[in-house]
Amino acid sequence: MKHSETPKPADPYVERILEAARELFNESGLEAVSMYSIAKRAGIGQGSLYRRFTDKGEICSALLKGSAEQFLSGLELQVAEASGKEAALAQLQHCIEQVAGFIEQYAELLNMIKSEFTGKKQLTQFEHPFFQRLGEVMTELLQRAAANGEIIDIDPVFASAALVAVLGPDLYLYEQKRHQASKLDISRGIVTLFVTGLTAR
Repeated sequence: MKHSETPKPADPYVERILEAARELFNESGLEAVSMYSIAKRAGIGQGSLYRRFTDKGEICSALLKGSAEQFLSGLELQVAEASGKEAALAQLQHCIEQVAGFIEQYAELLNMIKSEFTGKKQLTQFEHPFFQRLGEVMTELLQRAAANGEIIDIDPVFASAALVAVLGPDLYLYEQKRHQASKLDISRGIVTLFVTGLTAR
């Protein structure tokens, strides 16, 4: 009989690091906080910090992990359950609005994750697990819309990649800071481009 493996205990240093980072981010904003200040607040050496996280992007990913998983799983479930019950474009609009709400809540964390990930690994945001899963959801909906004749003649995979690019934190932060756009303004603009604009006439 095979014995189940004993779960590994949680790393107490990780919890201290995340708690320190959360406090500092809330106090000073993401950009102003250094890895050194996180280690100091957590009461550990920088070597201990860097053995667990190589940069602030990884710390942000860890802070966002639970919320991102819950959000993406919920979105994937909605898409699966709505198959054949609701027009794909109507569901795409609903998903865009939900993503805009998630980005509004976590824009700065997402932006830090994206910039650290792409800079360090020389990859694009599309290859980050969060944006990959988001892209799969959008591709599924656009492929359904194409199969149902709901959209114009366009490659659903390309349209999905373009949509994910627009749904990144960059656009949200730019529109919010430079033009004082609200979440509603931004989601309406994206819906106009990718739902109204793609609708077959």
